[in-house]
Amino acid sequence: MYKTKNSMPESTRAQMVDLLNSCLATCLDAGMNSKQAHWNVKGPNFIALHELFDQIYQSFSGYSDLIAERL
Repeated sequence: MYKTKNSMPESTRAQMVDLLNSCLATCLDAGMNSKQAHWNVKGPNFIALHELFDQIYQSFSGYSDLIAERL
C-alpha cells in the first residue's frame, strides 16, 4: 500500500480498495452492456431506445471515472 496523507488505517484502506475495484468492474460491465444494447437495438421504438442506451452508457462512463479517481 502506498503512503498517503489519508489518516485512515491501512487495513481500512485495503478494504476500500477492494470494494472500489469491485464497484468499478461492475460499473464498467454495466456500461459496456448498455453500449452493446445501444448498437444492437431493433424494432419500432429503435430511436428512443437507441438514445436511452447511449444516455445510460454516458452516465456509467462518468461514474467509472469518479470511482477510478478514488482508487
